[in-house]
Amino acid sequence: MLLIVSTLSLGLLSVLNVADGAEGFDPAARAKTIAPLIDEQTFGVAHVDVTRLKLDPLCDEALRLLPDAKDEIGDLKTELSGKLAAFLRAGGKDIYVVFGLAGNLRSPCSFVIAIPLYPGSDEKAIRATRPAPVCERVGDMLLGAGEQKTLARVAHITPDPRPELAAAFEAAGDTTAQVLLLPPKHARRVIEEAMPQLPKELGDGESKVLTRGILWAALGIDAPPQTALRLVVQSEDPAAAAALQAKWDDLIKLLVQAGGGPEVSPQGDQLTGLLRPSVEGDRLLLSLREPTQPMKTVIDLLRPPIERARTATMRSYSMNNLIQLGLAMWNYHDANKHFPAPASCSPEGKPLLSWRVAVLPYLDQEKLYKEFHLDEAWDSPHNRALIEKMPEVYRSPMSKRKGKGWSNYVVPVGDGAAFSSPSDTPTVKDITDGTSNTILAVEVDDDHAVIWTKPEDLPFDPEHPEKGLGGLYKDRFHVLLGDGAARALLRSIKPETLRAIFTRAGGEPVPWEDL
Repeated sequence: MLLIVSTLSLGLLSVLNVADGAEGFDPAARAKTIAPLIDEQTFGVAHVDVTRLKLDPLCDEALRLLPDAKDEIGDLKTELSGKLAAFLRAGGKDIYVVFGLAGNLRSPCSFVIAIPLYPGSDEKAIRATRPAPVCERVGDMLLGAGEQKTLARVAHITPDPRPELAAAFEAAGDTTAQVLLLPPKHARRVIEEAMPQLPKELGDGESKVLTRGILWAALGIDAPPQTALRLVVQSEDPAAAAALQAKWDDLIKLLVQAGGGPEVSPQGDQLTGLLRPSVEGDRLLLSLREPTQPMKTVIDLLRPPIERARTATMRSYSMNNLIQLGLAMWNYHDANKHFPAPASCSPEGKPLLSWRVAVLPYLDQEKLYKEFHLDEAWDSPHNRALIEKMPEVYRSPMSKRKGKGWSNYVVPVGDGAAFSSPSDTPTVKDITDGTSNTILAVEVDDDHAVIWTKPEDLPFDPEHPEKGLGGLYKDRFHVLLGDGAARALLRSIKPETLRAIFTRAGGEPVPWEDL
């Protein structure tokens, strides 16, 4: 966790621009502000002084790190520029984020955004910047979260005294942003009892190296033109600090390897050396600052793994979208005894609306579903106005298609495919090859993207089953199987194998062990 926080923060947060040193740095005051939101499940805190942010240098440096994300960064800059300006005009200054364990497998972690309201702050205007989907005022703070139940839980927490909180803020220093790792008190016991020995993914050895070596950690970040990073790790004692330092190189190499990087190459060795902290008593210290060469070298070396991490994140989002769509289609099947037809049709047989509209109630979009005139075509004056309300689940994170309402998620339609025609409503019994061996939906390239409400999908071509696939990622494409599982298939897959997975009743064996 510490290495992930420190490395990604260097790559993504070190691009924040900072004004000349802020006055009145008071770590104890910061700790006091956020302490009421810290409970036994809290494991991390982040703080950003928004008054010290400048968006142009941030986006310029982000482009240097992620040149392939030009469109995304440009869109983000456009969206954030107005929000940041409005936030500051409303008297906003600080943003805290508290990370905790949520206690369930579906969402193991939760977060709460906390915005202190100072004298003269315009609460209504700050709310208008939409810092989070759900916001409530509690005392002198505006709290935000992704779900109402998260805020409800926060309202009833018992604060957990963390004397290390002020020490961690002080260690991070008077910087634009700080990221604190604060393992809960019970974490050491749980880890040592459940995992006395580290798995080989963490380099083997006793888990005490981590539990005694990392009591807390603090990362302070400043930005161009004087980009700087200061990492402090508090250990139990000097011996624990020395043991963690000895383990550090293994952890850095494992982190680089996880990112697909050159963990055993000269570049990987160079990065490991530059990110090796010194031991000072019972603490580990790492400090990097521009324009020194080490800082520039670290940023250059981190660029490839950051790009790989971004791609992996986008792939994860896309796979999750497909899984949600699969679950919606199955819930539709349970309610109607068949999968939705690719297109709803008028009594005369004219295609009206896509299956993507039909499954809205099963995506928690009942309200949007009821806004449609189901007896009208997708491009009727009324229904056309709803195109821009496309739910995020239909948006591929890798799409560069301009305009609103374009979806890369379609079903295959054609003789032999899961859907034989636009009006076909197959049942599970129709998929005789087995749901785990049959493609139910795919993520297509931008040339084959469709308006999400339009009854248009991917024509299945048995001679060229690869048409429309593989344009978003360099080496693979994503499919949803009939059993609800999302799979990534290599673009080099043999046409006959892909054809076998597309067909629902072809009887062909699928060599999954080779895929």
